[in-house]
Amino acid sequence: MKIEEYKKLEKKISGYNFNQSYKNINTIMVALSYFGNLTSIFLAYFFMSKVITGAVGEGNTIFVFIASLIILAGIELLKRDIFDKFSIQYLKDKGISKLVMPLLIVSGILISASFYSSLSGAKEFSSKSSQIEMVKKDQIKEFSDSIVDVYNQKFTTYEIDIEGHKESIKVKDEEQTNINRSLSERGYLTRSERERNTQLTQEKNFLYSEITRNEDKINELKSERDVIISKYESEISKETDDKKSDNSKNSLIFIVLSTLIELVILAGVFFNQYYKFRSYREFRTKIEKDPNYQKWLLYDQILTIVITDETKMNQKLPSNKAIIESCKVNDIIILPKDVTDFLKVLNNLGIIKSSGSAKYVIKIKEMAQETLRNNFNIE
Repeated sequence: MKIEEYKKLEKKISGYNFNQSYKNINTIMVALSYFGNLTSIFLAYFFMSKVITGAVGEGNTIFVFIASLIILAGIELLKRDIFDKFSIQYLKDKGISKLVMPLLIVSGILISASFYSSLSGAKEFSSKSSQIEMVKKDQIKEFSDSIVDVYNQKFTTYEIDIEGHKESIKVKDEEQTNINRSLSERGYLTRSERERNTQLTQEKNFLYSEITRNEDKINELKSERDVIISKYESEISKETDDKKSDNSKNSLIFIVLSTLIELVILAGVFFNQYYKFRSYREFRTKIEKDPNYQKWLLYDQILTIVITDETKMNQKLPSNKAIIESCKVNDIIILPKDVTDFLKVLNNLGIIKSSGSAKYVIKIKEMAQETLRNNFNIE
């Protein structure tokens, strides 16, 4: 290891600073938490819009859209703000105190409401079961109609034959009726009438058998048609069940995702407050233990009293005694030596200039404060 690398590592390790080390992580987590809020609103919209539509009825799309966004955005902002206050109070009190409990309860209610809306919306958004079922019914109906049309054409041939046979039977019945009328009128039948009557009976029996045969064929075709449709329904039902199963998995993924989003929001808000709290605590500890910070803090307070926003360039500074009295009025207790050392530092930094026993301001307040801060290496 080279000496330059060693010095860099020593500076990094010995000069560890939480604020700088976790600055990027804090920025990313805050950004993710806001993105989580937007995602939560997006998912919860599918639930909230359905609820509002049920209340106001169909045909109010714009109103439902605006109302849903306002309600959901309000819940997210309020949840974020209350949980933010809970986080800082929890860190200050180092646990659940009487001040923290109300914030915890309200945060829990808001988080639960947001979480439920997001989960319901995610399920509503990802669930396609009803759509899949509708597609299934449409496919079956379309296929059934086409098969029915094909078989209806086949039925037509046999139905025409059946109608023809029935018409022939009707004609033969009329002819037999006439023969039977002759029997009633004369009391007997001629040989030709008897032979014709027998022939008509045989022909009718043949036609009846043909009608039965055609009807059996139609029934056979109907069974064949129903089997084809039933087989197709089974295949489509299996495909539909597979799609529903896949969709169920997608719904579970969305539910897990919405849960993670909610956790990211809460983690981002809490870590942001923890980052600020710990940075403040470390910086305060550093100030309290570092004499350099203490001296700068004292001089900066005196400077604020000596050089105000109304102080003009080349304005004469008050006497040391007057500076001590002004500090005393502002609850800053200093000794004459502190004032002497303070004025020497300002003179050396070019903030004031001396002319005999008088001293004059040559830098405005903002520039003077910046110069003093740089002199003590205050970031």
